[in-house]
Amino acid sequence: MARERRDNKGRLLLTGEAQIRNGSYTFRYTDENGVRKSITNWKLLPEDPPPQGDTNPECLRDMENRITDRRTKAMPKKTKTVNAFWQEYISMKCEIAETTLVRYIYLYNKHVKNEWGKRPIQSVRYSDVKRFYISKLKHGLSRSTLGNLNNVIHPVFELACREHYIAANPVDGVYQEFKKRKDWEPKHRDALTEEEQERLLSYVAHTLDYRELLPVLTVFLGTGIRSGELAGLTWDDIDFKKNTISINHTMNYTATLDGTCKYTVTVPKSNTGKREIPMLTEVRDTLLALYERRNDFNADNQIVVDGYTNFVFRDLYGRVYSNHRINRQLKRITAKYNQEEHAEAEQEGREENPIPTITCHMLRHTFCTRMILGGIDLKTVQIIMGHADAETTMRVYANVTKAQAQNEMMRMEGKMKLK
Repeated sequence: MARERRDNKGRLLLTGEAQIRNGSYTFRYTDENGVRKSITNWKLLPEDPPPQGDTNPECLRDMENRITDRRTKAMPKKTKTVNAFWQEYISMKCEIAETTLVRYIYLYNKHVKNEWGKRPIQSVRYSDVKRFYISKLKHGLSRSTLGNLNNVIHPVFELACREHYIAANPVDGVYQEFKKRKDWEPKHRDALTEEEQERLLSYVAHTLDYRELLPVLTVFLGTGIRSGELAGLTWDDIDFKKNTISINHTMNYTATLDGTCKYTVTVPKSNTGKREIPMLTEVRDTLLALYERRNDFNADNQIVVDGYTNFVFRDLYGRVYSNHRINRQLKRITAKYNQEEHAEAEQEGREENPIPTITCHMLRHTFCTRMILGGIDLKTVQIIMGHADAETTMRVYANVTKAQAQNEMMRMEGKMKLK
């Protein structure tokens, strides 16, 4: 329950009101355009004596009422639903890419449209939004997806504010409150251990069904690039003389507004996404071998995506890769490996040693972890990884050093006399 606030005369102050140290009063509010403003007055109520020289006949409460009356008169009598404002908002959202627009529409249709999208927008309160978010989390919505959903909903109500249908945005501050919770920590991603990495690579190299994916794994684990960056690599991005890989675009396979899926190429939103990564020997050798065999399969079937062609990674049928496709393959590999490991462990009478389910991002995280453990300075790690801010790099560093501290303490077990 909020603490009551009173002035120096013991009178209860209303929401938005405060008394300044010099004895005057202030009222903070949001105007019709969503801008935070404030007014001040020496008098809270009409009966308060004005200070010497003050000729203003109004008190603060009178000024508040005048503001409220003006905003009420500006409110349209006609009601519009949340869905109606959503349609209006999305029709004016012309500055974003089609892939982002499709994602916005998907989130709104799945989570809002049929839940309270048909309600008059004036009827939605702050508490409604908060209960809605709590319900979504209870039903398994991830925190990152909730953040994306908040980014979709907030501007819809902001538009209603600017159109004078509502006085304040009920979505303001709701998601930020969730982020302040002590249990609101980013999901920790585990990296593969060196031993797990060796077992994975050895298994893929010696398994006919999966051997095709070995170069993909080598480049992932040796560069830390994102799946879309890997899928979009062209031979023009590989400089064997300078021994570098240029990262300057991303391949995406996403839904479109007409309901189909297609490959698209996008460029990084910030300069941190564009970078050159030095090639380790194993990465260079792998790419050289691929380059020498680039015309062995489907040389005449060169795919062109938004003007980009001559892609490094294509399967035996000439098709390019996607994040979903690589992740699906990785899931099959780990499932098959663990199935065989379980059978062997049972036959040999030992405890089984499975490999965790692997994703493209886990391989990227593994490379980042190796760099940190190898003593590479954090600024260099941030540049090579293409992290937009140092906070992301520091989060990985904190997790790595925490695990390292635990391992170092275990090594001290039994080496000191403590009692």
